[in-house]
Amino acid sequence: MTHNLNLSIDNVYIVGLNWKTAPLNVREAFVFENTSIHERAKDIKEAFDIAEIMIISTCNRTEIIAVSYYDPCESLIKYLSDYAKYELNQAKKYIYKKQSIEALRHIFELSSGLDSQVVGETQILSQLKDAYRTTVVYNLSGAILNRIMRKAFTIAKIVRSQTNIQKGHLSIASLASHVALEHFGLDSKKVIIIGSGDMARLSAKYFSDKGAQIAYIANRRSETVDFAQNFNAKIVSLEDLKNKVFEVDIVVSCIYTPKPVIENIKVEKKLLIMDLSVPSSISLKVKENPNIILFNLDDLKNMYNDIVLSKQNSIELSKQIIDENLNAFIEENSALDYNKTIDTLRQYADRIRKIELKKFQKKYKIDEKLFDAIDKLTRSILNKTLHEPTSKIRQFIKEPEGDMYVELIRRLFNISIENKPVNCFFSENPDGKNN
Repeated sequence: MTHNLNLSIDNVYIVGLNWKTAPLNVREAFVFENTSIHERAKDIKEAFDIAEIMIISTCNRTEIIAVSYYDPCESLIKYLSDYAKYELNQAKKYIYKKQSIEALRHIFELSSGLDSQVVGETQILSQLKDAYRTTVVYNLSGAILNRIMRKAFTIAKIVRSQTNIQKGHLSIASLASHVALEHFGLDSKKVIIIGSGDMARLSAKYFSDKGAQIAYIANRRSETVDFAQNFNAKIVSLEDLKNKVFEVDIVVSCIYTPKPVIENIKVEKKLLIMDLSVPSSISLKVKENPNIILFNLDDLKNMYNDIVLSKQNSIELSKQIIDENLNAFIEENSALDYNKTIDTLRQYADRIRKIELKKFQKKYKIDEKLFDAIDKLTRSILNKTLHEPTSKIRQFIKEPEGDMYVELIRRLFNISIENKPVNCFFSENPDGKNN
């Protein structure tokens, strides 16, 4: 695909499903493995002639954000249904599609925590930054996605600083620890954490902060060592997991696995299991044992409404902030039109050329024939002088910091209509390290 400068926010499309539209067992089928998500994004981009693409796939949602010259939604829905091995009509019951302003609003609500299973959680913001980092690193984004994500991260900061949206249970891991505390008590309770990813580490922190002892970390990867040392926990293999379950009071599973790591266990004491994995890593068969209490992600979802009610004022204020920034973004995006910058730059240079040419003609009283020759010469010099800058501007459309580079060019030639600091055009760090 050759990138040109004619894309706009009207060319933004989203296809996906989330915790609102699909139960956990359905969402599991649509999850992409994070280790190969960039390859899948590249394949989709090439297969459907998409200009820019970003994929976010978590326990609560799988979404494809596309910037395209044509509407790719039906093709992407078919792709998702094939991937999940669902009949197309069945998949459509769970999948939504959004375009243009509706798509932008969705992304901004997502980054602000409004569209999360736990309202105000910040984990989704980290996941968005990870998805954007992948997009940038593998050269899958362009000016439109870069602007959108820059704005999304900015809005998230404003919402966090001006509302109380993030107070309370901010992530699935913190909600899980709260539920465990309410149902089981956590003081001196022994916990085994299965997994070593972000969710596992957050869970260990929240359970530990509430008085639980992280006794074991079970995982298949070597990075478990540092994780375990932070909590003075012992490392066990997944093969030894069943034996260690008898020594603990709580199991928190946050591991990606194609099949359950625990299916049937015959414990004779009360055991709480929190399955925070997608796909589920704990078989529902464990509920046949009356001593086992199992909570999975959908069970936690049932507590969502109470949290929403307690945050209603912050939600309304957050929506107002998003609306204001969405309107401002639409205006800003129009002002950042790269085609307009190239045209304005050429008009600016040509105006100077014509003024100086007229002065030269008046001073030296040259005839029309010579004037036409000089006019042709100066136009040729101008075109060759501006060829490289205009080529660079066209290249900048693919750069994460392209808007800032182009704005610097505008200011160098005094053709900018903006008055805000130029660093406002700098995108969020694609490494996701900015707060």
